Amino acid sequence: MKLLFVNACARKQSRTLQLGRYFLEKYHQCHNDLEIEEIKICEEENLLPLNGQRLALREEAIAKKDWHHAMMKYARQWKEADCIVIAAPYWDWSFPAILKVYMENIFISDFTFAYEKDGSVGLCQGKKLIYIATAGGDAKSNMGFDYIQRVAKELGEYECHYIHASNLDVIGNDVTEILQNVKKEIDGFVKNC
Repeated sequence: MKLLFVNACARKQSRTLQLGRYFLEKYHQCHNDLEIEEIKICEEENLLPLNGQRLALREEAIAKKDWHHAMMKYARQWKEADCIVIAAPYWDWSFPAILKVYMENIFISDFTFAYEKDGSVGLCQGKKLIYIATAGGDAKSNMGFDYIQRVAKELGEYECHYIHASNLDVIGNDVTEILQNVKKEIDGFVKNC
């Protein structure tokens, strides 16, 4: 089984990344055949927004069905993964902007999705998508997860899950306890999948 870990954490000491790595460790314990591929999107030099020039390059590659073109790297990784885990801190009601840029590079017509008579259909093989976030305030409602969940429906038949730790920066809250409770939630989740 192939798992793609999309690391959207800019800080090395990120609490989101801490939970993401904990999830991977526990998930790996339950799936001996697991192959984990990590992409640190905050460090990717070639992960750029689409502009006129990049759109023209991408359209040319799509017309040639050149799925090994450098611009298709992120879409190939996503398409080939059985499970997607995204670790993205809760920023400005959603996620870091680089995650949107990354998703822009995943949507490749006739490769990760296609238009058919009744609309679009996803062409990716994955079945599970786990979205992990932490927030200084309340992140029960996360427009970032809402967006990713909608994107997943366009790309395939993903079962989406949201794991989060909220209110970590609220004065008086016990951060260690909050994170431990989320780790217990992860333990339970992993046992059931």
